[in-house]
Amino acid sequence: MSDRLRLGVIIGSTREGRWAPAPAKWIAGVAEQHGGFDVDLIDLLDADLPQHLVEDDMWSTEADPSAPVAALSERLHRADAFVVVSGEYNMSIPASLKHAIDYYMNEWAAKPVAMVTYGGKITGGQNAAQHLRQIFPELRTMTIRNSIAFPRFYQDFDERGEFTKFGESERAAKTLLDELHWWALALANARKATPLPSPF
Repeated sequence: MSDRLRLGVIIGSTREGRWAPAPAKWIAGVAEQHGGFDVDLIDLLDADLPQHLVEDDMWSTEADPSAPVAALSERLHRADAFVVVSGEYNMSIPASLKHAIDYYMNEWAAKPVAMVTYGGKITGGQNAAQHLRQIFPELRTMTIRNSIAFPRFYQDFDERGEFTKFGESERAAKTLLDELHWWALALANARKATPLPSPF
């Protein structure tokens, strides 16, 4: 298998005034320069998933999924690894992100995921990351050790409105992507060699 893998960078917030696209585009850019990934930037605001969870979209092998569900499913299936970018709201992740995670199962399975978080507290959204570390194993998705956090991000903009701390996180981002690529390659080879056993 080629060492160049497919990375889905997921913008996890759909709230008006969200900051998530900025760190998502930044980490996607670092990943493109990394050399080990083909990057797909996935904005859940554009994904247009149905507002209500439809059991047929999740479990049925007979009913056809809705067009938005099928389109996002294809993009998630193609990915070998993920970076989820999430703010922290009330000590957890945005509802839009949980909603998108819950729509799918096999798309996430046996793949690694890294987290980039931000928040108004000194933890920089790490409570959201910890909740993702509880959620993803239920989908048989492996969360990697390294993550990146931007605490009190709103304090770090210059007079032009540009965020000033991305440069300081470049080294951490490269370390995160190196680890993510290692796991993504190992799991891609494992999926190719042996199908993941059914959880049921």
